Amino acid sequence: MRAALFSALLCCAPVAAAALSCMPHSVEAAFVQAQEADTRFVIVQGRLDFTRGQVPKVQNTPPEMTLIEGRLTGSSLSTSGFSTPYANPVTIALACFGPWCPDLQQGGQVLAFVAVGPAGNVIATNPCGGYLFDNPTGRMISAVKSCFAGKACTPLR
Repeated sequence: MRAALFSALLCCAPVAAAALSCMPHSVEAAFVQAQEADTRFVIVQGRLDFTRGQVPKVQNTPPEMTLIEGRLTGSSLSTSGFSTPYANPVTIALACFGPWCPDLQQGGQVLAFVAVGPAGNVIATNPCGGYLFDNPTGRMISAVKSCFAGKACTPLR
């Protein structure tokens, strides 16, 4: 069951072009992808904690997919903004493209699109972006609130 969920999430995640020439990725792009997916997502602003040693080492040939257990604590987005408390275990589905892996920051502030399903709460990320944004800016928070409110939500190009 978990394998099927992670496969589905990877299909939704942005993919790298040749030689990791990633397309610009934005919270608007993540929002549109999440909205079009068959999976239900919760958008959370908060702190992501996990064991740093589980992140693949880039100097070695990393596995294509690493599952990291963690905890996300913060607030989820609702019609009144980021006002609903959120504190749940999450699985970080970390995809590497060849030797490139995302650089996850333990204990940092994040904006995360959390897929909610039978296998639990999952955040898919990869070197080109995915559904996890470190140190979200005010512009990013405003953009995702605007998308959630049904206003213009055009991915950056």
